[in-house]
Amino acid sequence: MTTVLDKGPDAGPMLLCDLDETHTYTTWFLALRDMRTVNGRDETTGAGDGNNSWIGLALGMIVLDILSTTNRDEKVGNRFRRLLTEHGIDADDAAFIYKFRCALHHAYGIPKPVTVGNRNLFVTPASGAYAVDTRRSDRVLISVPVFCGRLVERIAYEAVPTWQGSALIDTYVQLD
Repeated sequence: MTTVLDKGPDAGPMLLCDLDETHTYTTWFLALRDMRTVNGRDETTGAGDGNNSWIGLALGMIVLDILSTTNRDEKVGNRFRRLLTEHGIDADDAAFIYKFRCALHHAYGIPKPVTVGNRNLFVTPASGAYAVDTRRSDRVLISVPVFCGRLVERIAYEAVPTWQGSALIDTYVQLD
């Protein structure tokens, strides 16, 4: 299956990440803004075509990690994949994304073929592609601009209203 909800450059609704006078933000808010910035998109609105930034991709995975923390008693892999499947991602694609997330976070690389069904995983800058394309039996393609600009943005938009996290960061702490 392929991430059929997330294809091409035309994004759906996105969260507005406007800074305010409190200078206090949730971790997902800051990670989403940073993902947008390094992907070459507007940090407040998410507008823009995006790019092939691996840092942006890593930050996109961090956004998903943060949004998946609703049940801390559940194992990380289970809650990460559950977040994806609850937001329209096929279970097989969710498994590929989780394997890629682990390789990206722990080695800043891609998973070995043996861990993704003996397929090669490739990252592409193609903006007209699917976020995750698993249509071929020999490879998995992940489009960075579509993954960050569509898949992560869509899930963040859908999940944030129900997110129960409490981590806040004051970005303007004044030290004496």
